[in-house]
Amino acid sequence: MVIRRFLGAVLGAVVAIDVQTVTAAAKAPFFMFTTWRFATADETSAIDAVLRRHVYGDDYLGVNVVLQFPDLASRISRRHVYALPPNLAAVEHAAASSCGVGAGLIVYDGEHWLQTPSDEQANMPKAIDRGKAVVQTGCRDYGIAPDGQYIGISTRACRFDSGGSILPAIDWTGITLFDIQAQRLLGADCIERAGVDAYVAAINSIASDVRARSSFPKIVAQLSFRLTTPDKMIDAIKQLSGIVGGFYIAYPNNVGPPCSHCSPANLDQVLQAIHQ
Repeated sequence: MVIRRFLGAVLGAVVAIDVQTVTAAAKAPFFMFTTWRFATADETSAIDAVLRRHVYGDDYLGVNVVLQFPDLASRISRRHVYALPPNLAAVEHAAASSCGVGAGLIVYDGEHWLQTPSDEQANMPKAIDRGKAVVQTGCRDYGIAPDGQYIGISTRACRFDSGGSILPAIDWTGITLFDIQAQRLLGADCIERAGVDAYVAAINSIASDVRARSSFPKIVAQLSFRLTTPDKMIDAIKQLSGIVGGFYIAYPNNVGPPCSHCSPANLDQVLQAIHQ
């Protein structure tokens, strides 16, 4: 009788685990979206309408978007409002706000650019640790988004090179979100050479590598309207749903080089594909 009860309890636990696994697998991906400015008032109004159609509780919005469209903040928790500081001084500034004010998630965006100081660039795993120490003293979550060069993305070869990646050197403890910046593999040159296959393969490899080291961070694949047409984005999204938890949608209109594919209609298509 005791053995029978024990086996019944084990079977019940296995069934419960299977149900949880199926539920998690069936859950639609989330998206992350922010932008600094829009080109016109008409574009602002159109983006507002797009976000109203598609933002749900699992999605993430940048602080700038919430400031422009404050009523959208009620749809997500404070933990899903994020800042994207490009250096540790900006990380510290974002973390200094009172709890419940500003971003609930700080994503350190260390890259090979002027906004990230040379000492941080020279030892990105150490910089990631320093940012984590700052954020974890408060009431916010911590994420990272090192650029593709740090994580082994070779745009010259249009592939992922694990030997050029800092991933093994990162202490993943306490990192709640990881944005994979492989979007340049969906640029015109790599699309011509490999379609979306190089991007999908890179995301698969990186996600597997990170999950082998830690089951904790949410893994996000980045896509950019500056580089990629919506049909190619949607192709990648369909192949990666279930591989990553969500997609970071870069919409850099009116900032930096021209954003060839930035439009409210294109954004609408992509967000709809993510939630299907």
